[in-house]
Amino acid sequence: MSTTLAVPLSRLDPSEVEALLAAGTKRTFRVDEVVLEQGVTEPTLYIVTNGVLHVRRQAEGRQVLLGRVEPGGFFGEISLFDPGPTTAAVVAASNGEMVQLSRSQLQDFAQNSPAIVVNVLVGLLEGMAQRLRRTDERLVEAIFWGGLMR
Repeated sequence: MSTTLAVPLSRLDPSEVEALLAAGTKRTFRVDEVVLEQGVTEPTLYIVTNGVLHVRRQAEGRQVLLGRVEPGGFFGEISLFDPGPTTAAVVAASNGEMVQLSRSQLQDFAQNSPAIVVNVLVGLLEGMAQRLRRTDERLVEAIFWGGLMR
C-alpha cells in the first residue's frame, strides 16, 4: 500500500495540493499510536504528509499486516465512499503528520474548488484500483499455494 504523491495528489500542482491540505485538519501521530481503529464508523480521508503508518487487520485473533502508508499516501477512502465500519486499523510505525478530511470538509472544499476535488477523486479511484489489483493477485496466490484448491 506504499505510495508516493502519485496517488491521489499527482494530478494537482503544488498550490492545489496546499489548498487541499489546508481544507482539512492537521494531526500529528507518535510511534505505536493507533490512529484509526478497525470497525469504527468514520467517513474521513487521511493523507500522510510525514512519517510511516502500518495498516493492520484483526483476523482469527491475529494482527495481519496489510501494508504501509508513506508520505503522499492515503487511507480511509473506503469509509469515505461507503460509510460503514473501517476495514482495518492504522498504527503509526514512526512519528509523523497527516491531514484528515472529513466528508463534510471535502464537500465544502468541492463547492469552492470542484476541479481540484475531481482530480483528487480520480486519483483515489486509481489508487483503489491498484490496491484491488494487488488484492486479486494475493487471493489467487493464496488459492493455489495456500491449499484452497485441494
